[in-house]
This record gives sequence, structure tokens and C-alpha cells, in this order.
Amino acid sequence: METTVLELTPDLEMELVPKNYPYTKDKVPLGSYSAKLDFMLWSKSGLAINCFFTLMDLQGKISLSVYSKAADQHRYMAGQTEVRYLPFGAIVELAVEANEIGKPVLKDMTVKCSKQKCP
Repeated sequence: METTVLELTPDLEMELVPKNYPYTKDKVPLGSYSAKLDFMLWSKSGLAINCFFTLMDLQGKISLSVYSKAADQHRYMAGQTEVRYLPFGAIVELAVEANEIGKPVLKDMTVKCSKQKCP
């Protein structure tokens, strides 16, 4: 099965403008909230997938990363959700917590509806 994660190219960077999606602790809210998955990009190292969201109720855009874990056989899991195959436009429920240095970390992502099944 082919993933929906994109490789960043200069043309794609100009089209999607990932820099408009902040990832810092002062911009990414903690807690649980709904968001639309706009797109995903492989990190430069290939060890993470950078997910770009539009917040549904809170307004704004954010970016959160999902990392590969060797114990998960190189899957990219956010809770029980394998993110590599999610369709863009999916509505998800995010659970974001702060790590030991206060950086926002995606702990769980639950698909509420996929692009094909959203009302």
C-alpha cells in the first residue's frame, strides 16, 4: 500500500507553505481537540512524519511530528493510528501533551471521519 506522505521539494514547499504551520509550545495548544489533516511530509532524516493540521474549533494551523519506533516495526503510530496512510482532509481528534521540557507531543490521534466518509 502506498503512503500519502509527501517528499518536500522546492515547488511543493511554495505550494503548501509548511512554515505557516507553527510547532512551538507557545503556538500549539495542549489537550484534546479536533483538526483537519491538511498534508504530511517526510522529515529530512526520514525518521519522522511531519503532520500539518488546521484546527477546527480553536482556529489556526499547527504542525506535529510522529516518529518511527523500532519496536513498532518501523510504523509511524499516533496512539493506535498508523498515520502514513491517512487521507488528506481527514478529520481527527488530537491528544497533545507536553514532554519533560515543555515541547508539545502528539500522544494520540483518532480518525473521526476520512475524506471519503466526512459529512
